[in-house]
Amino acid sequence: MSSARPDAGLPAPPRPAARAGGAGWRSPFGVRLALSYAALFAVSAAVLLGLAYAAYGFVLARQDAAYLRDQLGAVERVYAAGGVDGVRRYAARLQADDRGEEVLIRIAGRGGAVRLLVLPDAWRPGDVGALDGPLGQTPAVIVNARERQTLDVLARRLASGDGLQVGFSSDERDDALEALPRVFPVVAVPLVLLALLGGGVMAARALRPVRRIVATLEAITDTGDVRRRAPVEPERGELADLLRLFNRTLDRVEALVDRLGHTLDDVAHDLRTPLTAVRGTAELALRRDREPEAYRAALARVVEAAEAAQDTLDTVLDVAEAESGALHLDLAPVDLDGLARDVADLYELAASEKNVTLSADLGRGGAVRADAARLRRALANLVDNAVKYTPPGGRVTVTTGRDAGRPGGAEAWVAVRDTGAGIAPDELERVWDRLYRSERTRHERGLGLGLGLARAIAEAHGGRVTAESGVGEGSTFTLALPVDGPGGAASGGAANLSVL
Repeated sequence: MSSARPDAGLPAPPRPAARAGGAGWRSPFGVRLALSYAALFAVSAAVLLGLAYAAYGFVLARQDAAYLRDQLGAVERVYAAGGVDGVRRYAARLQADDRGEEVLIRIAGRGGAVRLLVLPDAWRPGDVGALDGPLGQTPAVIVNARERQTLDVLARRLASGDGLQVGFSSDERDDALEALPRVFPVVAVPLVLLALLGGGVMAARALRPVRRIVATLEAITDTGDVRRRAPVEPERGELADLLRLFNRTLDRVEALVDRLGHTLDDVAHDLRTPLTAVRGTAELALRRDREPEAYRAALARVVEAAEAAQDTLDTVLDVAEAESGALHLDLAPVDLDGLARDVADLYELAASEKNVTLSADLGRGGAVRADAARLRRALANLVDNAVKYTPPGGRVTVTTGRDAGRPGGAEAWVAVRDTGAGIAPDELERVWDRLYRSERTRHERGLGLGLGLARAIAEAHGGRVTAESGVGEGSTFTLALPVDGPGGAASGGAANLSVL
C-alpha cells in the first residue's frame, strides 16, 4: 500500500494570525473566566464578612443580655443584705470600670418616688423618663435620642415592695460594631488581589485541557500527522475525561484515514483488470471495420467489464465502511432459516452444473434483528466460496442453529460446510484479508473480497464469522449473530446481492 498521506501535494492551510490556544487564560475568554472567578470569590468574601458582622453583633447582644441578668440578680442580693445604701455602695464600685459605668440602677417606692437612681455614662435623668410608669409596664428598651444609644432594661419587684429596674447601655456594643466596618477596607484590598490571583489560577487550570486540544489540532493541521495525541495526566474528573474522549476521537480519525489509504490502494488494484479489459476491447473493436454483431459483442464485453468494476468498487467501499464502524444498517426482524433457504436455492443451479451437492439443514435458527439485504450478501459470499472451491462430486451443506448458553448472550448461526481441498493452518487467518488468494485457488474467478466483506457485515451487526479447516478435510465457515440484535439500531439503504 502507498504510504503517502491523503493530502500529500496539497498546499498547507494558512496559519491563523492569532492562536486561540497560545494565549492561554489571557485570551478574551480566559480573561472573562478569570474575572468571573474573581468576582465570585469577592462576592463570597463580602457575604462572609456580612455574615461575620451579623454574627458578631448577635454574640455581643447575647453577652450584654447575660451581663444584664447577672447585674439584676446581684443588685437584688445586695439590696436584701444592705438596703438602698448597700446598693449605692455597689453602684459606686461598678462605676469604677468601663463596663460597669454603662449600668442603670433605679429603685422606686410603692408610690413611685425614686429612692435611688444610678445613670450610665452620658445619660441624664430626663433620658429615662419612660421608666416612671408602673413596674409591670417597664419597657424592655429605652432610647436616648440625644446620644443615639439604647438601654436594655429588666424590672423586678423586691421583697420590701420597692420596684427595681436595672438597665445596660448599648454604648460599648455600638462602638465595637462601628469599629468593625472600618477594618473591612483594610481586608478588602488583599482579598481583591487574592481573588484575582485565584481567578487566574482557576481559569488557567480550567482552560488547560482546551489549550492541549487546540495545540494538538494545530499540530495536526500543520503537519498532517493524525497520530498526534493530547497529553493526559493521570487524574480523574470531567476535564481528564474530555481529553481521553478527544484522543479516542483522534484514534477513530486515524483509523479512518488509514483505511481510506488501504481502500484507495485496493480500488486502484481491483479496477485495473476491468478497466484494462474495457480499453482492450474498445481498441480491438476500433482497429478495423466490423459487422454490427461484432460491435454488439464488444459493447457487451465492455458493459460486463464495467459492471465488474462497479461491483468491485461497491464491495471495497462496503468493506471499508463496515470495518470503520460507519456502515448503516436497515435493521428489522429477519427469519434466519428463510434467508438461508433463499441463498441455498439461489446457488442450487450453480452447484448442480458443477456436480456439487448443495443441501440445507434448516429450521433451528429462528429470528434475528438484522439488515436482511446485507446479511443475505454475507451468506451468499460464504456459499459461493464453498461451491466454488468444492471439486465435482463434493458436497456443500448449509445449517442453521442457535446457542442459548454463550457467555456473551444467545446467538443464532448459519454454518456453511464443504468437502473441498481445505485451508492450510498458516493461511487460515489470512483468508479474511482483502485481495488475499492462496496459490491453490488462484485458478478460480474472484477478487478475494468476499470473506472480508462477510466478516465486516457480521461485525457491523455485533456478530462474528469463524473458520475451521484442514488440508484435505474441507472447511466450515460459521456466521453468528446475537439474538437481541446489534448494540445500536441504525438505518440506511439496503444493498444488492453481489458476490466477489
